[in-house]
Amino acid sequence: MKCFNLAEDAEDFTGNVWFIDGSENILVDVGTGDSWEEIEELEEVDKVVITHSHYDHVDNLSKVVDRFGPEVYCFEPGNIEVDAEKLVEGDEIKLSGHRFVVFHTPGHKNDSICLYNESRGILFTGDLVFPDGGFGRTDLDEGDRDVLIDSIRKLVDLDVEVFYPGHQGVVGEDAGFWIRKSLEEAEKRESKY
Repeated sequence: MKCFNLAEDAEDFTGNVWFIDGSENILVDVGTGDSWEEIEELEEVDKVVITHSHYDHVDNLSKVVDRFGPEVYCFEPGNIEVDAEKLVEGDEIKLSGHRFVVFHTPGHKNDSICLYNESRGILFTGDLVFPDGGFGRTDLDEGDRDVLIDSIRKLVDLDVEVFYPGHQGVVGEDAGFWIRKSLEEAEKRESKY
C-alpha cells in the first residue's frame, strides 16, 4: 500500500489529501482550493473517507463525486453535501484491501474520526494529533479540550508505526512517542491561540 499527500504542493490553505494507491484508489479527505488540481489528474477514485467536516477537508468533495463517483464514508453524513455511508466507533472499513478500524475522536469537531490498520501499524489521525506533539484546535465551534484529551487517550496504546495527519507531514519515526507527546501537551491545557 502506497500513500501520498496530493495537497503537498498546494498554495491555498488546505487539509492534507491522502491518496492510497493499491487495489482500489482511496482518498482520505479531499481538501480545498488548489489541491483539486492534483485530485483531478487521478484516473480513478473508488472510495473517499472524510475524517471530519471542516471545510479545509471537504470543500472539494462535490467535485470529486461529480468526476469519479466514489463511495463516500464519514461519521455524520448530514454534515456534508453529498450522499455518504455512516461510520461509527468500531466499524471496520476495507481500503485498498486493508482493514481499518474506525475510532470516533471528537474534541476538535464532533464528527471527527481516526482510521487504524493494526497489521501495518497505520493510523490516519485527521486533526486530532500532529507531528512534534501537536494536536487539533479546541477553540472552534464544537471544540472541547477535555473531549479531545479523551480521544487522544484512545490512541496511545495502539501499535502505530506511521501516522498520516490532517495537516503537516507524515510521521514515520517514533509515531507512538509523538501521539503520547500530543496527549501530554493537550493535558497542559495551555491556550494554543
